Amino acid sequence: MTTPPVVQYASRTDVGMRRAANQDSLSVRMCPEFSEWQACGHLFVVADGMGGHAVGDLASRITVETLPHAYFKQDAISVEARLRQSIFAANKAINDRSRENREFEGMGTTCSVLSLSNRGAVVGHVGDSRVYRLRRGILQQLTFDHSLQWEMIRLGRATAENVEMFHPRNVITRCLGPDLHVPIDVEGPFSVETGDIFLLCSDGLTNHVSDQEVGAILASLPPSESSRLLINLANCRGGTDNSTVIVVQVESYPPCVPTPGDASVIPVASPGPSPAAQSRFLSRMLIGLAACCLVGAVAAVLFNQVVWAVAAGVIGILSLLFILLFSRRPRPAVPSLPAAALEVSTIDSTSNVQEECSALRSSFRTSSPYRSVDCRNVEPLLSVLSEAQSELVQAARDGQWKVDFDELSQLSRQARSSQQGQKSERAVRAWARILDLLMKEIYQRVRSQPGS
Repeated sequence: MTTPPVVQYASRTDVGMRRAANQDSLSVRMCPEFSEWQACGHLFVVADGMGGHAVGDLASRITVETLPHAYFKQDAISVEARLRQSIFAANKAINDRSRENREFEGMGTTCSVLSLSNRGAVVGHVGDSRVYRLRRGILQQLTFDHSLQWEMIRLGRATAENVEMFHPRNVITRCLGPDLHVPIDVEGPFSVETGDIFLLCSDGLTNHVSDQEVGAILASLPPSESSRLLINLANCRGGTDNSTVIVVQVESYPPCVPTPGDASVIPVASPGPSPAAQSRFLSRMLIGLAACCLVGAVAAVLFNQVVWAVAAGVIGILSLLFILLFSRRPRPAVPSLPAAALEVSTIDSTSNVQEECSALRSSFRTSSPYRSVDCRNVEPLLSVLSEAQSELVQAARDGQWKVDFDELSQLSRQARSSQQGQKSERAVRAWARILDLLMKEIYQRVRSQPGS
C-alpha cells in the first residue's frame, strides 16, 4: 500500500438556542506523513461535557487536548490499543484535575473517536455521542449509546415505543472523568471505501434531527455544507443543547486488509431451527421409535419371547399416543420481539417523517453497527426543508428582518424546479442556502440580546 488516502472533512460546533455556554469540544488531527498514517491514521474526536457551567467545558477540553497527544505519542501494537490507551489517558487527566479542585468534582464528558488508517475505520467510544457511517445510502450507527434508555431496551425492560414513558432521555450510564476506571468500547475495524461518509456528533444534533434526515443530508451535500445544514436544522427545531459535528468524506482510499469483524454489510443472523422444525424432528424420532418397538414386539411373539413382546408393545403404544397428543396441542403464540432501535425524536417534524422513521425502525444488533437506516429517499427531507423555509420566511416578513427577500424567492424557485426535475441534490442545496440565510438573522437577533 503506497497510495495515500484522499479525505475531505468539515467540523462545526454551536452553542445552540438555549445554552449560555458551549460545553462541546472537538479535535481533528490529519497525518502529514504517509508512514504516520499507516501506523496511526487520521484522528477525529468529539466530546460533550457535563457538570456545570464551566466544569463541563473543562472536561471536554481536557479530552480533546490529552487524547490526540497520547494517541500519537505512545507506542502500541495496534490502532485499537492506541485508541483504548489514549481514551484512558484522557479519563485519567480529567479525574486527576477533579481531585485537585473540589469545584471540579464530578465533572465528566462523553468521548467518541474515529481513526482512519490502513486498518480501516476504528472507533473508540464512551457516552452517548455517536459515530455513523453512510455507505450507498445506508446510514449505520457504529456506536452504542451508553444511556439509560438504550440500556433498558437492550435488557428487554422497555421498547422504542414506550421507553420515553418510563425512562428519561439524556441520562447516560458512563462517561469520562468521575471514575478512574471506565469501560471503553472499541469497535471495528470496518472497511473504508471511496464514497463513504463518516459523521461524529453530540446528542445536541441527534435529539432534533432524525437518522433518515441525517443520512439524506450527508448524501446530498459536501462536508462544509452538510455540517452547516445539520446544525441549522437542529437549531431551527429548538436547539436545546450544544451541537457538534465532524463530517468526513472519503474521496479515495487504499484497499484495507479484510477482517472477520468487519460489518460493512449487516449480516443476517442465523435464527436456528424454528419451533415447527423442532416439532417435526421430534415427531419423526418418536414415530421411528414406535415403529421399531412394534416390529420388535411382533418378532418377540414369533420367537415366543412374551415378556419382551409386551414391553416393546407398551413402549410403541405410548409413543404413538404421545405423538397424537403432541400434534393436537395448540402451538403457543410466538411473542413479537421488542423494537430495540431508538427512534430519534424531532421537534416540529411532519407526520410523514414520523411515519417513515417508524417504518425504518430496526432491532438492536449485538455488535456494531447497532442500527441501520435506509436514507435513499430524499423526498421527506425536501418536504421538511420546504416547510421550515415557509415558516421562517413568514416570520421574517412579519418581523421585518434584514434579509434579501428577492434572493430568498429566487432560491425557492430553484429548489422547487430542481425538486420537480428530480434533481434532489440541487434542491437540498438551494433549501439549505435559504435556511442558512434565515438562521444567520435569527442567530444575530437571539445572541445579541443581553444575557445571551
